[in-house]
Amino acid sequence: MRAPQPSLLGSLREGLSILRRHPALTLGLTVLAMLLSQLGPALELAAKAEPSLLFQSLFGAVGLLPLEMYFFPRFQARLDAELLNPPKNQLAIWTRTFDERWLLTFGVRMIVSVMVGVGMVLFIVPGVILLTIFGWAPMRILLRGDSLMDAFRWSQAAMARHWPRVVQAVLAMVMVLLVYQAASGYALERLLPNLDPQFGADAWLRLKHPAFWILGFTGGFLNLWLTATLLALFHRLEAAVQAPGPR
Repeated sequence: MRAPQPSLLGSLREGLSILRRHPALTLGLTVLAMLLSQLGPALELAAKAEPSLLFQSLFGAVGLLPLEMYFFPRFQARLDAELLNPPKNQLAIWTRTFDERWLLTFGVRMIVSVMVGVGMVLFIVPGVILLTIFGWAPMRILLRGDSLMDAFRWSQAAMARHWPRVVQAVLAMVMVLLVYQAASGYALERLLPNLDPQFGADAWLRLKHPAFWILGFTGGFLNLWLTATLLALFHRLEAAVQAPGPR
């Protein structure tokens, strides 16, 4: 009888431990996230966009693009080199390795995001399946230098064997995110009870009210923790894939 495989939930706690390795860098990236979160309403004002939750989401995503495109992947590449010093991301040359891979990594992330987005439109389930199968491909390219097809094959093979434990850990991360969103929404309702639920806060209010700066800071830290936790989860999945199977 096969022994049950260990849970991957420890990656959530490990994500915090990873952040504690670099308190100054963690604080700097969190402050940067706070500043970039305010770029969204500034762009709305510059574009003279009408109040709309759609425009808020669109301009907000544009404002945070530098984090998702460059700073967070760079943070992952650095931590991966420090923690494991793997042959494909050696600590001595990690900056050069990252510079060679980050743009392709971002492109593949966009491809996966589009595939998942189309799948989500098609009754949600196909999008979840695509994300489950191919979600690790960008990280394999960034940290291990895989080609596009090799990254897709590795992600598919890894998830075919270990998807229940990975999904369990990801759902726990989603629960943390949902709790944060519920708490931040409750706080805004108490601080700004007259907000229109259809249009939300206008751009100028989001720029000048301290509550939105605080939410930008806490949300930035949460995103950084998710970034570190995904790295920890990737390391555990990688170790599980490399471990010899039962005889």
